[in-house]
Formats: sequence, structure tokens, C-alpha cells
Amino acid sequence: MKYKKCISALVLFLMGINSTSAISGDRYFQAYSQIISSKPDSKEALMSLVSDSESLSAPSPTASVYIALLHSIVDHPTGFEKYYLAPSHHLKKVKNTHPSLYYRHKILSAYNLAIQEKWHLAHSEIDKIIAFARNKDKELYFDALATKSTFLARMGLIRASLNASAKFIEKLPSLSEKQFFGDGAIENIELQIGLSMSYLGEDKRALELCSRAEAFFRNRPKASPHRYYQIALDCQRRSFENSGRIDEALNTLERYIDYATSIEDWDTYTYGLVSKIEYFYTLEKVNAAHALIKKTEDFISTLPDSYDTNTYQISRFKMLVEQRELETAKALMDNIIDSLSTDYSSSNLLWAQFKSIQSSFFEQSGNKEAAISALRDSKDFYQSLYYQTDDREEVFSDYYESVLAERKLQLLEQQHELAGVELANSNRTNLMLSIGALVLVVLLALVTYLYIVQRRLKKEQETLATVDTLTGVRNRRSLLGAVQLEISKAKAYQNNLSLALIDLDNFKAINDNYGHECGDDLLKAFCKHVSNSIRKTDTFGRYGGEEFILCLPKTSASEAKKVVDSILDSYRLLRISTEISEQTFSAGIAEYQKGIETSALINQCDDALYVAKRFGRNRVCIFSDDD
Repeated sequence: MKYKKCISALVLFLMGINSTSAISGDRYFQAYSQIISSKPDSKEALMSLVSDSESLSAPSPTASVYIALLHSIVDHPTGFEKYYLAPSHHLKKVKNTHPSLYYRHKILSAYNLAIQEKWHLAHSEIDKIIAFARNKDKELYFDALATKSTFLARMGLIRASLNASAKFIEKLPSLSEKQFFGDGAIENIELQIGLSMSYLGEDKRALELCSRAEAFFRNRPKASPHRYYQIALDCQRRSFENSGRIDEALNTLERYIDYATSIEDWDTYTYGLVSKIEYFYTLEKVNAAHALIKKTEDFISTLPDSYDTNTYQISRFKMLVEQRELETAKALMDNIIDSLSTDYSSSNLLWAQFKSIQSSFFEQSGNKEAAISALRDSKDFYQSLYYQTDDREEVFSDYYESVLAERKLQLLEQQHELAGVELANSNRTNLMLSIGALVLVVLLALVTYLYIVQRRLKKEQETLATVDTLTGVRNRRSLLGAVQLEISKAKAYQNNLSLALIDLDNFKAINDNYGHECGDDLLKAFCKHVSNSIRKTDTFGRYGGEEFILCLPKTSASEAKKVVDSILDSYRLLRISTEISEQTFSAGIAEYQKGIETSALINQCDDALYVAKRFGRNRVCIFSDDD
């Protein structure tokens, strides 16, 4: 959620005007430029400058659109305020006289839809702007693409956002030469990309981009630009944490909290506190975490409810349960439930965390059934997060729910009509009741059918998104996501973890000599064999072609070699067909080391696999820096 707030602020630098219709000779454009150069830091200062402007103070459709664009500079300290828009009757005239200006204004209306999480409509608006500007206004075209990338990031589709950014970042005109509100645009885009990379664990590049952005925004005016400075700090903090540089992460977090205090940004301050509490828990400094909560709970209680205060109160609930202050915890638990139920921004992650702690509360209270139920709810919420992956092209998956609702409404309308007919035609009561019952049965059957179809399609969609259709094991995207999760656990709890990259020997020859059907049977038999040979806590999936990855948590490289050797020994005895008398595989193993990224760990496995193949295949090798 904090990522969404950060991204909300980043859109502001993309609201500049530099369209083909707004030339330097346009008096409205010149007035707009003069006000921008004055850098007003409040709504009052902005409106004073507008009143002093002969062009913009006089009522006209064009002036009202420029004023709306000016409002975007000072109206969004948190990134969730609604954008001020020009009157609709003015926009109709501007669309005919200044179409690029009109579509620039449409970015604001699209963002208003995004604030309400009406993503389908927001993307539809942006797509219209992109279609208009593609061959007419190059800079508007790229700004619309950047806004679409921002929307994807706010939806949590971080990798999709990065992919969208890649389409325009190298082709953007020189943003340093933007005539309007262009100062800082390059740093803004670099910060957005760096922030996304920090969430994906690409820490080295993220630190480079976000450090550069921090240096630029550090001494900016404390109007809207303070958001960018905070974002740059948070990006660096997360990247330091991902790299295992905890002391540097804590130092950066302290700077983040101090800055939030200096500008009285209490949402960000609360977010920083929660991050610090989580650090203490990760470092097993439970007393320090409890002390920080005790020190700040009175002040946080004075703040209005928000996503960040909810996160804080969940941490406080955890403390009370750990200290067995069950009566106080019960009262806080009820307040958290009310707050999460009424807050539109409450995420499944918050519910998952809360339900997990609630399970401990019920367990300490002696209510085992409630504890099990809460734990099951927590698992369901976490499972829903697992399926919210970056590779999904569509997030508007409520189509079938909408159809179902419409059918239910039709059923109610039919019942109402039947009641009216019954009153008006009492002599046909029995007949109409029979017809009504039949219609009711048919409609109920239709509703049931639609519900079953919707659930089946949804289940199939989730399966297709995570399972390799040939072998039935995890596909590459699901596999890498699960491996990343296991690595994060190993890093947090300082456990061993080993990764094995397995390649079936001479697989191409089997395909060539016995046909692809035989090759497919071999792949399926191999995956079934490995799945039956590993623990439930291990992760196995198809990396690509005849290559597979096996992730073994809490396992050293030497222990992992014994496991894979055992699998290889039994695999040699497996019979696929009468033609294939013996099959083997080669494997490379690497053990997770603190700070290493997933891609680097896989590369180490690949290096060890190469050694195994070089020495004749049919063997398992452990990665060594000396290879």
C-alpha cells in the first residue's frame, strides 16, 4: 500500500504542458509558464498568481483548462486527493480549438478514476489519449505512456509497470528541455523505475537510481517535492535491507522518520515507525519493538484512521498478545476489525497479518476452534496475494460476478411481475404460480450454472497462471516467485537454502530417435518421480525445456547433493518405454549466501551444471568459486 502512495505522488511531474498546439506565442501558455516558474507552494499562492494574470483571470474555456493543470501542482500532498477539473462545457470547446490541451487535461480525469480504483475506466481514458497523441503530439504520447506505467504500479503490477516504462524511457525527448514543469522530470522517472526495481529485488540498480534522485530532491521546496525525497529514501532503505545491509537500512529509516517529523507528515511517520518495529522483530529485538510501541501509542491514537495507522495497530495488537494482555488486546482487536472493514484501502495483506495474530489471541484464550478458523482465514488471504502476480494482463476479473448479479436482479424483477399478475388476475392464480415457479427454477438453475462456470473459469485461470500444462508442476513464473519467497524466508530467519538446476541428459536425442510424444512422456514421468521424492516444503518446477529447478529450504549444499544423488539413482531405474533402457540427468547445486540475488544464485547453479556436463553428465556437482 505504501508503494501505491509513493507512486501516486510520482505522476505529478508528468503533468507538464508542451503540446504542439500550445506554442510560445499563446498568451495563455505564456501566463501558465510564468506561474510555473514562480513555483507556488500553496493553493493560496497559486490563486494569487492566477488573479494577477491578465490572461488566466479572464473567464474563458482555455484559461479554465490551464488553471486546472496548475491546481495539480499544489493539491496533492499525499497523492490521494481528487484533481480539480475544468467545467465540462469548457472542455467541449477546448477539444475543438486545442485538442492536445484537451487530452492533456484528460490525464487528470483518468487519475481521478484511478484514485477511486476504477481501473478499467482509468486505463480506457489513458488509452484514448495514447491513441490521439501517437502521431500528433510526441511528448503528450510519452507522458500518457508514463501515466499508464504509473497506474500499473499502483495496481501492484510492478513488473508490468517496468515493462511499460521500457517502451518509452529510451525514446523520450530531452525532458531537460521541457518548457513547462520539466525541471526534475528525468529524476522523477528514474525514481519510479528505481522504486519498482527495489520491490523486485534488483537492489544494485535500484540504489543507483534512487540515490541520484535523493541528491536532486534533497533541497527542493517543501511543497509537493518532499514526497519524492521520501520515496527516494524509502527505496534506498528497502534496497539496503534486501542486500543484507541492515545497519545502513536502519540509518536510512531514521533519516526517513526524522524528515517526516520535520514536515509533520504523520502518515509517512507512522509508516516509518512500523518499518522500524518490523526491523526489531526481524533482529529478534522483541523488547525494543515493544518499547517503541509503548512510547508512541498515545500519539498514534490521536491520528485519523488510515492504512498506516491500521498497520501500526496490528503491530500493537501483536505486542499485547505476546505480553498476554488479553483484555486490552480484545478491545483493540474489535477496533481493528471495524477499521479494516470500513477502510476502502484495506488490503488482503493487512487482513492476512491480522488474522495470523488473531489466531494466537484465540489460542491463548483457550478457543481452539476460533484459532484454527482465524489461521485458515489468514492462509486464504495470503493465498489470494500469491495469485496477484505481475504477469496478469487483466485485473478486472469481476465480469462473471457482475453477470451473476444481473441474473439475480432479473430473478427479483420476475418475482415482482408475477406478484402483480397474481393480484390483477386472481382467476389465473394457479396457472401463474406454476409458470412463476417454473421461471424461478429456470432462473435459479441459470444463476447456479453461471456461478459454477465462473468459479471453474477462475480456478482454471489461476491454474494456467501457475502450472506447466504438460508436466503438472510449477511453470517458470510461478517457480521463480516461489523461489524468491523461500529466499526471503531464508534471509529473514538466517536459514540455509540450496538450489539445484537439473537438466535431462541427451533429451534432444530421445526426441529425435523416438519422437516428441516419447519425450513428453519422459518429462511427465520425471516430474512425477521428483515430486514423489521430495518434501512438501521443497519447491520444484519446470525452468524451461528439459531444465528444472529444485529449491530445498533449510538444507546445505552437501545435504542437497545427497538428496539429488538419491533422486538420480532411482531415476536411472525408471522405465519409460521398451526403447529407453536407462536415462540420466546432470545437476548443479548452489547454496544461498547472504545478499545474493535470485538470478545470481541460479547462475551459480548453471555454472555447476556446466561442470557436471563437462565431466561426462550423469552426475551432481556443487558450485565452487574455483570452477
